[in-house]
Amino acid sequence: MNTRSNLPSFPHPQKKNEYLFFENGYFKNSQNIEDKFKILEYSKNSDGWTDELTEMTNHHIDINHPIDVASREMCINFLEKYENSKKKTILEIGCSSGNLINKIKEQKKYNYIGSDAIKNHIVKLSDQHKNIPFLVFDLLKNPFKKSISNALIMLNVLEHIKDDNSALLAANKILDKNGILIIEVPSGKSLYDDYDKKLMHFRRYNMKEIVKKIENAGFIVEEKTHLGFLIFPIFALVKIFNKFFKSKDILIKQTKISNNFFLQLLFSFEKKLSKISLPFGIRCYICARKIN
Repeated sequence: MNTRSNLPSFPHPQKKNEYLFFENGYFKNSQNIEDKFKILEYSKNSDGWTDELTEMTNHHIDINHPIDVASREMCINFLEKYENSKKKTILEIGCSSGNLINKIKEQKKYNYIGSDAIKNHIVKLSDQHKNIPFLVFDLLKNPFKKSISNALIMLNVLEHIKDDNSALLAANKILDKNGILIIEVPSGKSLYDDYDKKLMHFRRYNMKEIVKKIENAGFIVEEKTHLGFLIFPIFALVKIFNKFFKSKDILIKQTKISNNFFLQLLFSFEKKLSKISLPFGIRCYICARKIN
């Protein structure tokens, strides 16, 4: 659905006070047709993620892993329920895996913009999705002087940013008034372990804490729940075990073990509870609306 008419203009990454529009796979300067870019790179940040981690997760974590399937379905559900603007412009921050893009494209009504703080996989995604604009920027160095989207998606992103409060304030500035923020973070603050460290998580969250941070950044929560409610007791035991027994290949081992038929079955049952705000789980999932 992306066309020049329904996407915002983007600040030129090299020329102050100049703007580019996206059309036919390129960001272009209306004053100079030779001044064009396949992606726009404003700034990078590898403090909380690396291209190597993207390679590892893409290689070892199945795109159809039950919790990630549930996460994508929840995101689309929140968009359907709460995104009520006419422009329907979505910015996804942390899109390097590319797993959500096709799910959003299937809806055929959203204008999607992808972004990440690291570059290599953004370049690959721009080759795969030629009619989608992709940006590289550090959220804490927000290059936009005005809002550029009606919906902002941040799935498993905030835990990778050291100053999460400033990141949420920057997210607020990117959104139009009454725009929605869809956010997912790892749950269980006390369960932070070596697996989280290897994944470059700065923290895990309790729901009350993340809700407070979101509200302090100028949002009101529309809906909140957890993913992984039924599996959480086993998950918590594994996390406690990890605190006492270190494993060199903890990332690969844990991701492989967690993808099985039993887990798929539990998530199929959990899906039937989608109308209930689940009190605990592996991940906190929230939709909030910008109020100021």
